[in-house]
Order: sequence, then C-alpha cells, then structure tokens
Amino acid sequence: MARWVAGALFVLAVGVAAAPAPAAPPAPAEAVREKLIPLERYSTPKGQALARAHQLRLYKFSEYLWGCLPWLDVQKHSIGFQRPKGDPGDDRYFSTWILIPQAENPQFAAWPQTRRMSAMFSRYGVDLLRRMAGVHDVLSDSNVHGFSLVLSWLKPGTWRPGVQPVNESLAVFVDKATGIDYLERRIPNGDFARRIRVVGFDGGHLGRRLRRHLQDPELRAPRRRHLLTQ
Repeated sequence: MARWVAGALFVLAVGVAAAPAPAAPPAPAEAVREKLIPLERYSTPKGQALARAHQLRLYKFSEYLWGCLPWLDVQKHSIGFQRPKGDPGDDRYFSTWILIPQAENPQFAAWPQTRRMSAMFSRYGVDLLRRMAGVHDVLSDSNVHGFSLVLSWLKPGTWRPGVQPVNESLAVFVDKATGIDYLERRIPNGDFARRIRVVGFDGGHLGRRLRRHLQDPELRAPRRRHLLTQ
C-alpha cells in the first residue's frame, strides 16, 4: 500500500467525514536528501556550480516526487546534473532515475526487450519528463543542456527463487528544445526519436534498436552499469 494511503483510510474508517482529505505526510528529510547527488561527487566545476546554485530546488523536487509518486522509488544519488558517460564535453542534463515496481506479467514478458523499454518510456518516462519540465528555474539556467531520465525495473523471469535478479534499464537524454517541443506536441514522435540519445540495457547495449521502437504511435503520451558521469 502507498506510504500515506493507509492513514487516509483510517481517517475515513472512524467517520471524520467533514474533514478535508489528508495530505501525504512530510517526507523524511534524510530520505529526500539522499536522492540528490552529493556535491563532492561532481567531477567538474560546471557540475559543482549547478549543484550549488540549485541545491534547494533539487531538494524540493525530490520532496515533490516522494509525495506525488509514492508507488515509485528514486535511485539514491540520482537527482542532479549528470552528463552521458564518455561524452567529450561537459553538457549537463537535469537528471532523475526512477525504480519501477513492475510485477511479473506474461504479456509484458512475451514482448521483445526493446518493446518493453518503449512501453515503459510511454507509461512512466513521458510523465516524468513533463514533471521535470515544470522545474522552470532549473531549466532557465543556460548551463543546463536538457533532461536525463533513467527508468529501471526487474527483468521478466528474474523474480523466480534461485534466479539472479537483473534490472532492465532505459536512459534517455533530451536537449531542452526537443523536450519542450515534444511535450507541447510541436514535433511528431519520429522527429523526437531522431533528436534524442537513447541507451537501453540489461548488460547489453540496445540503443540503436530501441530508437526505432520509440517512433511507435503508442509513444504519445540489468545488472546495473553506469550510464552517467558526474
């Protein structure tokens, strides 16, 4: 059950009908803070400067995700300003990494891995992108190049006892103009797919194959490896 739904049901059960619906309880400060990338983890002055300038706003965003998406989790040390691993420059992306509690499902398991990743982006990634785009003061910073979203869930078939659990993960890097144009429906799915950087993996690299799947009409709206560099 969600973190705060039990409390809401208890209030209704004892008959306090006239009271307003209870809000989610405040997120524990440490639980919220640990989702942020620590300042000392940034390896360049640009990353450190962004983290300092937007520290409070990132904390508020982490707090917001805790209260508004209680069915998901956020990876520790993932909210901040990442850059793609191996990128020769220092373009910084406003980043978030979510962990999705995907239950074992025969239909989902039967799909090719690339289709599973496309479906997860359609269901969770687009919504997360929209929420990140609402953090206007971060996006208005000229040193923020765009958005970085990572989605992870347990790979089908690895729930069974005696089987080593493996995450499937999808990382998407979107420049600001492309992200906003897509959310405002100013560009079609195909253009969006061609203008972004995509990496999908569960120990293997599937980026090129996955890009074609991200052009599907449904897009409307592994063992862990490091996809990002701090």
